[in-house]
Amino acid sequence: MDLIHPHSAHDVQEEIRSCAADGRRILIVGGREHLDKGNATEIDAELWTTLLDEVVTYDPAEMLAVVEAGMRLGELRRALAKGGQEWPIDGPEDATVGGLIAAGVEPIRRFRVGTLRDTIVEMEAVLGDGRRITSGARVVKNVSGFDVHRLLTGSLGTLGVITQVALKLRPLPKAAITLVTHEGGLTLGRRLLDALWQPAAILAEPGRVIVRLEGWPAEVAEQAASVRALAACDEAEDGVFAEPPYPDAPILAEIGVVPSRLDDVVEGASGYRALVGVGTAWVPCAHVAELGALRFRAAAAGGIAPVVRGPGGLGDVPLPAPEIHRRIEAVCDPSSIFAPGRGWGGSTPEG
Repeated sequence: MDLIHPHSAHDVQEEIRSCAADGRRILIVGGREHLDKGNATEIDAELWTTLLDEVVTYDPAEMLAVVEAGMRLGELRRALAKGGQEWPIDGPEDATVGGLIAAGVEPIRRFRVGTLRDTIVEMEAVLGDGRRITSGARVVKNVSGFDVHRLLTGSLGTLGVITQVALKLRPLPKAAITLVTHEGGLTLGRRLLDALWQPAAILAEPGRVIVRLEGWPAEVAEQAASVRALAACDEAEDGVFAEPPYPDAPILAEIGVVPSRLDDVVEGASGYRALVGVGTAWVPCAHVAELGALRFRAAAAGGIAPVVRGPGGLGDVPLPAPEIHRRIEAVCDPSSIFAPGRGWGGSTPEG
């Protein structure tokens, strides 16, 4: 299998044109942190973006950074911290910015920082025929046309190669604390959510609830007191809330369902980490049969259960508006070179 390492967006264009002419199927690779998310597919080459790793511009006064897509998240964090700011995506240090966007990795702290798409104000990408496009704008008044950058977010690299993005930043919190309760469960998690006016995140597990609080010192102290009044808890290390759940599980599924139905899906599971109030939960599975049972419960609740680690793919979920989906693919990837079948609506050989 060929490994392609472009040094610039122009190189990406040339390589994509070559692959399209030869009919070579390619997988877009960043930090290899989220490759399990997506259906298994046969490819002829991998195109790595990791040499596109520069900060193009960073203006702390405008709270905006323009970076190449292959930049590692850890490097970006350190660069932005010098200006007292952050791109609020809670991912692994070695993940690339483009990989996080393509995989649709949402902030764990979305109660406080919003969604991934809201942080992307402009994107440059190369489509399957070698065209380089720009979507969005760094100045809101200049925005026109379709929001293609929102379309490519979460597309798993099946519509184009992200080469550069302009990111909306936020100030680092003046104070932060992570509290871990002695008891767990979704019921306790919801009680804590009701008691707090703006937590960064509340993560419920069967045996504990992790509460992340951020903001001004007085605000954080007041909310921490509210947590302690409701449940016995201890202060934990700062990064506990963002640690990968169940790292030893052979399969990890990410549940997406309306919050009121989350209990129905995780009931009977061997474990879970649920983002309370959002309807997202990560559930470990020992084997594909267990994953199948989980997906049955998720579907009954009107949700989905794609795998984010291990075999199983995205699941056999009916694709909404399939004709529109096909037309988008035909425009963005006319030669079907971007890992055909990897995205939603593709084949799922396991689970």
